[in-house]
Amino acid sequence: MKTVRTVLIQTPCYELNDDRLEPPLGLLYLATWANHHGHDVSMVDLSSVPAEEWRDRIPPADVYGFTTYTTTYARTLSVLQVARQVNPAAWTVAGGPHASALPDVVARDFDTVVAGEGEAALLDVLDLVRAGLQPPPVIHGRPIDDLDTIPPPDYSLADIGSYRRVVDGQPSLSVLSARGCPYQCVFCNSTVMGPRRSVRFRSAEHVVEEIRNLKEEWGIQAIRFQDDTFTLNTPRLRRMTELLACEPISYRCFGRVDRCRPETTELLARGGCRHISFGVESGSDEILRRMRKGQTANDIRRGIANAKAAGLVTRVFLIVGFPGESWDTVQETVDLMLECQPDEFAAYPLIPYPGTALFRDPGAFGITQVNPDFTQYFQVRRDRGTGCVMTCSGLDPDEIAAMRIHVIDSLEPSITWAGDSRAHK
Repeated sequence: MKTVRTVLIQTPCYELNDDRLEPPLGLLYLATWANHHGHDVSMVDLSSVPAEEWRDRIPPADVYGFTTYTTTYARTLSVLQVARQVNPAAWTVAGGPHASALPDVVARDFDTVVAGEGEAALLDVLDLVRAGLQPPPVIHGRPIDDLDTIPPPDYSLADIGSYRRVVDGQPSLSVLSARGCPYQCVFCNSTVMGPRRSVRFRSAEHVVEEIRNLKEEWGIQAIRFQDDTFTLNTPRLRRMTELLACEPISYRCFGRVDRCRPETTELLARGGCRHISFGVESGSDEILRRMRKGQTANDIRRGIANAKAAGLVTRVFLIVGFPGESWDTVQETVDLMLECQPDEFAAYPLIPYPGTALFRDPGAFGITQVNPDFTQYFQVRRDRGTGCVMTCSGLDPDEIAAMRIHVIDSLEPSITWAGDSRAHK
C-alpha cells in the first residue's frame, strides 16, 4: 500500500495582537490520531509567518488539511492556492468551525469538507486516498465517545519554544479535558463541532497523566484548560483535585457563574487553579433571557463572589448589542460589574457567526441586516479593534460601537482590560 504524506496547516491571523500564543490544539489532535493509526501526518503552523514565506514553509504532500475559522477563511483560501502550487495533484481537506457551519459552501473550494469532530473522518479520508479512491465532498464527523482512547497531542509536531501563552506568569500549554457543551446560548457556534448537549469527559486519571507528561517532557508548570466549561462535572473535579495535589501545577480554566458554588471554587483553588474566566455577557436579566444564557444577574453576583473568595483571579467576557439592548441595559451591565469587581474584563459586540441560531434565522431575533464580509467578524483584534457587523431594531453598528466604548471607559479605571494582563495571556 502506498505511503500518503499529509500536512495539516494553520492559517495566520495577523489582525491579533499576538497570533502565536499556543500551538493549534485541534490540528495536533488530528495529526497525533492519524499517526497513531499508521499514517504519515505533520503540521505546519503559519501563525505570524509572513505571506512571502508560506511557500518555503509548506512541504510537498499528497493531502493538505486546513482548519477554518470565519474571520480568516479568505486568507485560508490564499494559503490553499500556495499549497496547490507546491503539489497541484494533492487532495485538499477543510475542517474546523467555519467548514462545519457551512460545509456545502466550503466544499466549493476544497475537495473534501469534514463537518464536526475530525479524528474518525480524517482517517476515512486518508484511508480512501491511500487506496486510490476519491473521498466524498462532505463527510460528517463521528464523535468518539470514550475520550480516553484518543492519545494526547504530540507536541513534538510543533515548535514549542516559539509560543508565548502564559498562565500565572509561566509558559504554558493547553489541555482539553472534555468536549461539548450542554447549554443553548444562541450566539455560540461551539455546537457545530458536535451534537448539541453531547458532553464527554476524559477521566481525571487520563487528564493528570497528560499533565504529568507535559511537565516531564517539556518542563511545563502551567496549564490552560480549553474546555468550554471546566466546572461541569463536580465528582470528576473532586478526583482531579485529589490527583493534582500530588502533581503541583498552576492552571486557568473557563467556568460558568451558575456552576461556581463555594465547593467548586475551593476545589479549583486547592488543585492549582489561579484564574477563571466567565461568559457573563450581560448584567440585564432580560438580555440574558433573550440570549438563552441560562443564568441570571444574581448567579453572576454569587459566582464571581465565590471565585474571588477562593482567591481566584476572575475574568469576565461581555457582549454588547444583542437585539433588545438599550443604553439602560448596557448600564445594568456596567453597574453589575462595578458592584462585582472582577479582576479582568473584555467587551465584544454581538457577532452572528455561522453555525449560530442568530446566523441561521436572524429575523427571529430582530436582526435586520448583517454584513456579509466575514473578514470583519472579529470580537477583538489588534489594539482593541472589533467588528460591528449587524443592525437590529433600534441599533446600528455605530451605536453598538458607542455602547462598547462606554462599557470599556466605565470599567477600565477599576478593572483591568484582559489584553493588558501580564500574568495570564
